[in-house]
Amino acid sequence: MYWCRAHVLVCTANHCSQKGAQQVAARLRLELKRAGLDAEIMVNTCDSIDLCDIGPNIVVYPQGWIYRNVQVGDLPEVIESLRHGQHPVERLVLRPDSEDERRRRALYHAAVAQEPLAVTAFAALAERYGFDEAWVAEQARRGFIARKPGDDGDRITVTSKARHRYGLPDAT
Repeated sequence: MYWCRAHVLVCTANHCSQKGAQQVAARLRLELKRAGLDAEIMVNTCDSIDLCDIGPNIVVYPQGWIYRNVQVGDLPEVIESLRHGQHPVERLVLRPDSEDERRRRALYHAAVAQEPLAVTAFAALAERYGFDEAWVAEQARRGFIARKPGDDGDRITVTSKARHRYGLPDAT
C-alpha cells in the first residue's frame, strides 16, 4: 500500500458487482479526485469480503469500518466521513450486533446444533433466517459450509472458518 491516510477496499466479487459495486468504486474514485482527496485516500477493488448478501461492501482502513449495501447515492456521506476519518456513516456500518450479523450467527448456531444436515434441510434452515439458495451457494464457495457425501446423501457441515467468525464450538 502506498502511504496514505486511509485505504478503501470496494468488493467487486460477483454478488457485489451484480448490485452495482463497479459503479460505486468508479464514482468513489472520481469524487475523491474532485474533492482533492485522491492522494490521501487510496481506493482499490477486491474480491469478496465474505458478506455477499449485503453488498456492495466497502472496508475502510485503518479505521476498520465495514459499510454494507453502499449505493452511489451514499457516496457524498462516505466521502465526508473519509475526509475527517473520525466517524463512520452509521446507517451503513456493519457491526457484530447488526441485524445482518445476528441472523447469520443464529443460523450457524442452529446449523451446528443439528449437523450434519441434509442439503435440503440446510437450505430450509437458511430460508427460515432469510437467506436464499444463492446465499447458501456463496457460503459454500467462500468456505463457510462444506458439502460432504454421506450414506444417505450429501450433508452440510459448518467449517472452522464460520465457527471462528461466529464464536461456535469446534467440530467434534
